[in-house]
Parts: sequence; C-alpha cells; structure tokens
Amino acid sequence: MTCSTRAWQHGSAAPRAASTAHSVAIGGAGCARVHLARCTAVAADPAFADDSTRSGAPLSEEPLNYIIHGAGAIGCVLGARLTAAGCRVALIARGDHLAALQRDGLRIGGRTEGHFRLPAAHTAHELDLDANTVVLLAMKTQHTFEAVEQHRELYDGVPLFCFQNSVSNEEWLLSEGFRAYGVMVRIGARIDEPGVVTHTGARRADIGCWPTGTDDLCAHVVDDLVAAEMRASLVDQVVDLKWGKLVMNLTNAFSALVDLPVQEWFCAEENRFLMADIQQEAADVLEAAGITAIMDDGSDLRSWIARMRRPGLREPREVADPSLYSYPSTWQDLHFRRPTVEVEHFNGKICELGERFGIGTPLNRVLTERCCDAAARRLGPGTETAASLRAAADNSI
Repeated sequence: MTCSTRAWQHGSAAPRAASTAHSVAIGGAGCARVHLARCTAVAADPAFADDSTRSGAPLSEEPLNYIIHGAGAIGCVLGARLTAAGCRVALIARGDHLAALQRDGLRIGGRTEGHFRLPAAHTAHELDLDANTVVLLAMKTQHTFEAVEQHRELYDGVPLFCFQNSVSNEEWLLSEGFRAYGVMVRIGARIDEPGVVTHTGARRADIGCWPTGTDDLCAHVVDDLVAAEMRASLVDQVVDLKWGKLVMNLTNAFSALVDLPVQEWFCAEENRFLMADIQQEAADVLEAAGITAIMDDGSDLRSWIARMRRPGLREPREVADPSLYSYPSTWQDLHFRRPTVEVEHFNGKICELGERFGIGTPLNRVLTERCCDAAARRLGPGTETAASLRAAADNSI
C-alpha cells in the first residue's frame, strides 16, 4: 500500500486502516494489481505551519466524505482512485452518463482499471452531506456557475476544491463567498460511452488555498490522493500554477480546430511556432497585468516559449497503446458536437486582459471566435489549419 506518512512521522498516532479494501489496477496494462486500504491523515506537517498557512477546518481522524460534482472523465478517474484507496465517494453527473453509472456502475480502463459501484445522483441534494464533506468540482468552467448556484445554500461553508482548468472558477467562488480551494490538475481521460471511461495519462494535482497559502484540509486531501497513487502535492502559490495551466490550455482550441492529438502538439514547426505565438500574446498580457504563470515543468513562461521556438522537427510522444492517444477536452466537446466550449475562459480570458491593458491578442481572439462558432454549428474537429488560423489573425489586425 502506498500511503503518505507525513502526518504521523511527527509523533501522532498512525493512520487507521479500514477492514475492507478495494481491488484496482492502477497504472494500466502490465501493472501489478494492488490492494489499497483506507489511509486517514490525522495531522498536518508542522513544517507547513508558517506565516502563509491559513487556519481551515481542523483535521479530524474521521475520513473525508468526497462528493465529485461533475463526474465526467476526470471526475470519474478521481472517484475511482479515491474509492480504491478506501475513501467514501459519491458522484454527481447528468444525462445518459448518470443513468449508466446508476444502472451499471463505473467501468474504467487505461492507466486506472476497475469496476466501481458508487452512489451517483443528479444533484447533491440527493446525497448525504456531513461535517466531513468535501466537494471536488470537476465540471467544465462554463457549467460551474449554474451548478453551484443550484446548490448555493447546501454548499455554504462546504470546502469546494476546483479540479478544473482556468482561474474563473476560483475567482467567482471567492467573490460569491464560497470556501474555494485551487487545484492545478493534470489528468488525461475521456468518456468512451456512458459509464465507461479511459484514463489516458497523467495523474497530477497541486493543491492549495485560493489564491495562496495552505491549511490542514489541503494536507488531508493531498494525503488521500497520495494514498490513491496520484502525484499530489501541497503548494503555497497555487494561483501561479493555475495561470501556467491556463496558458497551456490556450492551445486546446488550436488542437480541436486542426484535429491534433496531444502527443503531436510539438512535432511540426508550423504548429509549434503558432502555439508559441499564441502563448506569446499571453506572456505580454500577463506581464502587463502583473500576473505570474509557472509552467508545467516549473519554468517561467518566457523560457517555455523560447524552447517552443527552437527549430527542427520533433518526434511525437511515444504511446505504447494507441487507445491511450489523448485529445484535450475542447477537442472532445467538438467531437461529440456539444454546443459550448471552455475557450472563453482560456483564450477569452487573455483577450479580456489584452483589452484592459491595450495589448493586441489577434490569435487568441480568432481561436475563441472560431472554436465557439464550430461548437455552436456542431462542426466537429478539423475545420482549420495552422495556416488558415494565422491568416485570419493577420487579417484581423
């Protein structure tokens, strides 16, 4: 069993193991099947108790009660892994996916494998919330506002962890008086059919209070995720990582419009240089706004862009199993002919800041407009090329 020992290395009692365990293969084909019993964190590491640490709800020896609101692909990966680690988990979903989860349970393959029968509901009003309830928001940003408004009274005072892209979710929650936590999440996953999910890659979650700081509850959630063999960590400046992820998400619209899998993003110069120019607009805007963006590898944004501009053809990222090729969520939205996309909270956010500070963002504006149009017209991926997008941006100046 993999378990975070941080809490009880400092003299506290060891975490208790539940009498039951769930069997799940974590890591995909070829990985050993392991049993993960419940691991309960009982105290936060005193090393984190500095001036930046906030006082949240005190840690309890009782396990947390996780509700995953927005149990799509990423939410189902989280639910499966937390359940395998012995945590109490319930899902909130909708439509045919919810019906399948209720009827047949969750079937997941790829880098997480198993069959899980979890409580699944249309709203949290149908579930049991208690003093140990934590809600993991995992819906697309454009769906956050209505979903949370429908639970305004129920979620009052309940910790809401944003396992989502963009910074709009945390900003809005905080402005509305909710208890918001930021999560820079990297999980590749897709829904193959209702109730059936493939975990295609990555399992990272960097967690902190919004916009900065940490508390005992963050540490408790991180411990549970580490027990679930997630690459989870406690971070003091989660806002900087979230902005870095937003910059990476600027290429989601490009990937969807030209029908390009993640594994081939950096191969052809034409594509890579266009993505660098998209991110360059963001770098100029964020610098004017005084916003720091830390990229996935820990580098600053301009250093990242400089590496993107290095000439030469690059080999695609190797994937042993072709079924694990991954596409961003925006591509999936166009593929399944969904009427809305998240790009207004990625590229649109950069355009908004550009207008505020008088900085042109033609590439991000074209991506926002054309991706939203493709979704509204149910066009599917692949309606553009790098050349057509660049030409449109040039003509808009």
